[in-house]
Amino acid sequence: MPRTHHVLPALLIMLTAACGAEDTGATPGDPPSATRNAPSGTAEAGSDHNGSDVEFVGGMIPHHEQAAVVAGLASERASSPEVKDLAERIGSANKAELDQLLALPKLWGVEVTPGTANDDHDHSHLMSEETFQRLEQSTGPDFDTLWLENMIEHHEGAVEMAEAQLRDGKDPLASMYAQDIVDRQSKEIDEMRALLGG
Repeated sequence: MPRTHHVLPALLIMLTAACGAEDTGATPGDPPSATRNAPSGTAEAGSDHNGSDVEFVGGMIPHHEQAAVVAGLASERASSPEVKDLAERIGSANKAELDQLLALPKLWGVEVTPGTANDDHDHSHLMSEETFQRLEQSTGPDFDTLWLENMIEHHEGAVEMAEAQLRDGKDPLASMYAQDIVDRQSKEIDEMRALLGG
């Protein structure tokens, strides 16, 4: 495997960590910077979005960035044509949705600092560096199984965040994206479970 693919997950982790390393005056456990003045579930004056909308975008951006990297890994390494095809579809969909998510803060006139793995927030929806290493060290059917198992968990995290947006968010565009995520990734979870044999 080319070295660039070996280090890509680590670079992604470093880049997202750098976002969280900015000196924003926050203390550990504070929400992403754009939500500090917008408590979850409360509307901001003169806007069509609330803190839950911003929290959704701040959490989903690194989630989609990671999914695109992991999907790219499977597009190259998967031994099963079905897994490879699914990975390519997941990668394309996540890249398109990422562009949509990145545009929302600009529409709102806010700056979103995505949640990162070096803060105190719940990052159970993100794969760990250890998982990346295991994927990179796996080959053949073992890789396929490991990839499917971890991508199911990854998708479940996205669905959970999207459902929270549908419940608590205010911005209709963000909620439309959230519904798309729930619909698409729920179907992909079923597809991955079928590929695992139930």
